[in-house]
Order: sequence, then structure tokens, then C-alpha cells
Amino acid sequence: MTAGRYTLHVRHGLPATVTAEGEVDATNASEFAAALDGIPGSVVLDLGGLRYLDSAGFAALDNLLAHRKMTVVLPPGSRLRKAAALMGLPHHDDVPSAAAQL
Repeated sequence: MTAGRYTLHVRHGLPATVTAEGEVDATNASEFAAALDGIPGSVVLDLGGLRYLDSAGFAALDNLLAHRKMTVVLPPGSRLRKAAALMGLPHHDDVPSAAAQL
């Protein structure tokens, strides 16, 4: 199994806005979650740049959403939007609407 690769771009502010790109899978989901959990304060997480998110990635997001102040953005054209809806992952269409929920 080839390890998935992702990058996080963090714009600090109130709330912090984090843009994720690449792939999150079983090989890196715990690292992904730890990186996000290390960002102080409220977080808007934009997943529009992810190409792949497997069940381990969804589980990591579910855990993060359960214990920290975070909202998720999945733009209408996102590859993950349909899967996120099936998994029941709460999400917003854009960063401003997500930030308004924090």
C-alpha cells in the first residue's frame, strides 16, 4: 500500500481556515487528525482540494467534530461531497457559511 499524501494550508485568524489537499487514508489519517487537533481555537476545514478520503479519514473527521469546535466545507464540485453526504458528515458549501456557524 502506498502512503497517501496531503498538505494543509493554515490561515490563522478567528476562526482559523485550513485548506486540505491530496489524499487522506489509513496510512495517514491519524497524522492528519493530530495536525488538525494541534491548531488552536475554532477551525473551518475546507476539504475541496482533497482527491481521496477513505473510511479512516472519515472516522478521524467524525472524532474531531465530536470534540472540537470545527466545521467542514465541501464545495458543490468536490469529489468527496457525495460520499460525505452518504456518511452523514455535516458540511457547508463555502468558507463564509461555515465560519458563520462557529
